[in-house]
Amino acid sequence: MEKCFDIDSIKKDLKNNTEKIVLETMEEVLSKPEYKDVCKCHQCLLDIASYALNRLPAKYIASSKGDLHTKIAEFENQVNVDALSTVAKAIKVVSKNPHHDREKI
Repeated sequence: MEKCFDIDSIKKDLKNNTEKIVLETMEEVLSKPEYKDVCKCHQCLLDIASYALNRLPAKYIASSKGDLHTKIAEFENQVNVDALSTVAKAIKVVSKNPHHDREKI
């Protein structure tokens, strides 16, 4: 008999789709030639992602649902433009105020 409340299973099946979109957008934007001089160390990438994610709405999806792909497509269409502008702003902010001394990298 399956447990009535299995928190580990819920954690595994609950996904914040905004996180996926932000990380994909970061990868796309940071690969452009105009961003070649932006620091891409682990800390700066975390700061860029955190900045963007804290400014965009979280959208959780239950990954065990059959209509997951439909939900993701609808959501991504609504958020992609916001993610692009928010990630670009995050890159600018983090680049001006890195949490490290650029000369040591």
